[in-house]
Amino acid sequence: MRLPLTRLARASAVLAGCTILITSCAEDGSSSDAIREIDTSGQSWSVDALLTDCAAPGVDPAGCVGPNSEGKYTSLSREQVTKPWQLCSVLPHMKDSTWIGINYGEVSQAKSLGVGLSTSDAGGYNNLSEQVSQVENCVSSGADAILLSAVSFDSLNNAVKDAVAAGVPVIDVGNGVSSNEVAGHVLQDYVDMGRLIGEHLVSLDRPMRVALLPGPAGAGWAERSRQGFEATIAGSQVTVADVKYGDTGKEVQLKLVEDVLASNPDIDALVGNAVMAEAATQVLGERGLADRIGVYTTYVTPELVELMGAGRANCGPSEQSSLIGQMAVDYAVRVLEDLPAPGAVERYAPVPVVVCGSAEGESANIEDFDMNGSFAPPSFRPNYSVKAAQ
Repeated sequence: MRLPLTRLARASAVLAGCTILITSCAEDGSSSDAIREIDTSGQSWSVDALLTDCAAPGVDPAGCVGPNSEGKYTSLSREQVTKPWQLCSVLPHMKDSTWIGINYGEVSQAKSLGVGLSTSDAGGYNNLSEQVSQVENCVSSGADAILLSAVSFDSLNNAVKDAVAAGVPVIDVGNGVSSNEVAGHVLQDYVDMGRLIGEHLVSLDRPMRVALLPGPAGAGWAERSRQGFEATIAGSQVTVADVKYGDTGKEVQLKLVEDVLASNPDIDALVGNAVMAEAATQVLGERGLADRIGVYTTYVTPELVELMGAGRANCGPSEQSSLIGQMAVDYAVRVLEDLPAPGAVERYAPVPVVVCGSAEGESANIEDFDMNGSFAPPSFRPNYSVKAAQ
């Protein structure tokens, strides 16, 4: 059964004349057109999104995780912005295309709305104290709002509390924090991302022993992806033989893949973060195991999409990282302008979708995958400063 991409098409649809990222993929999975830059002219745009009411029954206020519904997110236009607001973004790192994509989206929407944006990154998920200091620096530098992509689900809560006490609202972006003092959340619930790839493996209807490499221990997205995956495969023919956590640096993930293969020579698949998958394709190819061991992920990168097209990786869901960055900046400005989006919603995310390459046989749908909203153009380099234009 082929997995449809209609939800991705809806998530990437842009209204009100705003041009978002556009690229098409040939049947070999390679990009046939360059990803175009986001329009920064200040027009409003709208995308299909997952919406969560943090106060709704069944929703855990710690991170605002729980049932969501599909709806719309519509951005502000530049003419609705009354001040040259200064935003401060704190990222875990910019080692991979996911965070570069979020940086690109944040930078683009800041330019579109004419607000300032300063960005720092902690250098990795092990650098908690560095990120705490960066949040403190955002406050001391006079930022109007903070976009926090936390290295830990729980350990930034005191920093959030101190920032809010100083009158600086904090938006939870990309990773998740358990603090209930944030002004809102713009991120995928990685329970959904883990669930999507778990549902696909269960649908294959055959026994599979998998090793799970979620990402950094303690990171909200990694823990939630494991939770969603394991809950989905419970009682099925898919079983988890091993779990390994680690930073999403390529050297760390390469070592973890090697350790897993040494300890579990009879596994059928590796499941986890996209950097792991990129490393795994190299190791499996060198060892002649590529035809026996599948490679599945809880999110995708441009490099992984290319590997899928070449038949070297199997499947993974797209989280739409550059759209997350755009939505995060827009949401922060909404908070500052006191212009809330309609409805009792405090958490937003673009609609994700599973993408499968040629190695997945009849489930392959990569030729239909439009990377609109997912990644930065190849020419983009991390941008740490945007001046307000208001």
